Amino acid sequence: MHNYTQHVWLLVKRFILLILLYFISRLFFYILNASYFNDISFLRLSKDFIYGTRFDIAAIVFTNFFMLAFLVPGTYKNHKIALVTADILFFTINSVAILSNLVDSKFFDFINKRSTTAIFSLMSGDTGVWKLIPRFMRDYWYIALSWVFLLVVMWKLRPVLPTVKLVREKMTLKSLGKQSAIFIFVALLMVLGARGTKLKPIGMADAASYTELKCVPLLINTPFSLIKTVENENLSEVNYYTPEELKKIYSPIHNNPVHGKFRKMNVVIFILESFSKEYCGYLGGLKGFTPNLDSILDQSLVFTNAYANGTQSYEAMPAIIAGIPSLMDRPYSGSNYADNIIESLPGLLKSRGYQASFFHGGNNGTMNFENFAHIAGIENYYGRKEYNDDRDYDGHWGIWDEPFLGYYARKLDSFREPFFSAVFTLSSHHPYSIPDKYAGKFRKGDLPVLQTIAYADFALGEFFKTACKMDWYNNTLFVFTADHAAQAINQTYNSTTGMFAIPIAFFSPSDSSLRGRNSETAQQIDIMPSVLDYLHYEGEYFAFGESLLNNTITHRSISYVNGVYQLIEDENVMQFDGKNVIAFYKKSQEGKVNLAVDPGGNSKEFGVMESHLKAILQTYKSCLIHNRMSVEQNMKATGENSF
Repeated sequence: MHNYTQHVWLLVKRFILLILLYFISRLFFYILNASYFNDISFLRLSKDFIYGTRFDIAAIVFTNFFMLAFLVPGTYKNHKIALVTADILFFTINSVAILSNLVDSKFFDFINKRSTTAIFSLMSGDTGVWKLIPRFMRDYWYIALSWVFLLVVMWKLRPVLPTVKLVREKMTLKSLGKQSAIFIFVALLMVLGARGTKLKPIGMADAASYTELKCVPLLINTPFSLIKTVENENLSEVNYYTPEELKKIYSPIHNNPVHGKFRKMNVVIFILESFSKEYCGYLGGLKGFTPNLDSILDQSLVFTNAYANGTQSYEAMPAIIAGIPSLMDRPYSGSNYADNIIESLPGLLKSRGYQASFFHGGNNGTMNFENFAHIAGIENYYGRKEYNDDRDYDGHWGIWDEPFLGYYARKLDSFREPFFSAVFTLSSHHPYSIPDKYAGKFRKGDLPVLQTIAYADFALGEFFKTACKMDWYNNTLFVFTADHAAQAINQTYNSTTGMFAIPIAFFSPSDSSLRGRNSETAQQIDIMPSVLDYLHYEGEYFAFGESLLNNTITHRSISYVNGVYQLIEDENVMQFDGKNVIAFYKKSQEGKVNLAVDPGGNSKEFGVMESHLKAILQTYKSCLIHNRMSVEQNMKATGENSF
């Protein structure tokens, strides 16, 4: 039993060491993102560090479950080969886990959440991402240095069990019984550490019960996030309401009435990489970085309280083109439901004689853009391959915005009208470089991204200088939005609502009535219904958003981050973990007041928002699971309109 007890204590000591290393990783995460958490009290931070240990234990057990094999009764584990094998596995597996925590400390700056398994889809399908790894290591060398330091600490402090201290022991029936009892006890402890004592294993949403949503990324760790999102590959259906009740609250089926002759106008959508609302001077943000966009917005119908439905580029295209938000751990286009039959803006316009195209100067296949374009009914995709001139290649992501948008204008001029087209810019992205010939031309600002925002805005201005002289220009509806928000300077945009704030605007050179500022809540999935409404599209279609041109309804924005669903409606914000409302407050009171416990005078607003949020989630999950994301599929499933 002496040797067996030594092995048990070895496991305990190694767990303690890993808890210490995870604590250091969390401290590193906080230091690198202190500006994001600077309005969080010291008491709140202290609690999050303490509560975070619960999620560290779960991750450590998951990644080190192999250690249990070295407690199976028997003498085999006393041999040198077994000891060395255990040592190598311990060091290798935990080195990778710690690296994921450290890398996410910087990656959080881009997505405002811990990485999920979606990162694997991105890396497996995009060679450009792999090419950026050396640049990432160079720019953020301190991450690699910190990792090496922690590896040295782990290697030096790791508890070992030298073979010279092991004594020869023979297995007896008595020792076998004792070892078996200890093994079962330790195994049960590890299972409890991994899943908790509740019927349902501990998950991402549980973190929100310990802290406010903004602090969830600090509370959890990256290995835990990756493991839990692997488990959540498939959606689980929910039944908050009966089908009859659901119909009365929410439906994704739109039935546009006849309210004028169909406008055969061209539709051009600009998806501007990382164009946060904060970066746009016209929207009250930083001045001087977007003069060309500001000039266009001054002649547009602008929604000043607009939000993205996601935090990453590959979540934007389904939302904007087809009205589909990513309310799950994987982006829709990389999920198990990506091959569902859907209705999209270009697909619907095709029945009105439109041809459709999508432009992105990146490597073909990047971000699943090309695959989703085909699913959405877009016949023509133009990427770096089609551009076919690598003299304008930026060396990382694709073709510089200025030459690519010039190419875009020329291609549009060659299309038969009416046409639908969308372009996704790329230069305002890490590593935040601009063409050498423009060195010193653009302001740098307080964030590296701002110089590239200014360059992308310049490219947008050059596009319009060219396009405004072309015949198709005056017969075009332009839509402007961003894929997602980016790093923030002002604390307003470091909030769980501000981190989604982006521009959404509609501009038509020939329609002076499409002007002004609208303070209604808007979201990316509203773009498809709004365009169809503006064009006087008649008929039924499927989309999760609502037309922003309809002023008879209440508009809202929904998103999902860190295992929690968030609904914004006017000044009210509601956060829901799938079972319970965990927060309800005014945007201006985030982190200060939570009316979820006692709605008080807001009970009516609380109830209405809760019912809408649940109805949207129930509909979303059911439609994705049962492939009912079109009017036709709904009718096939039920013999009538199921909503």
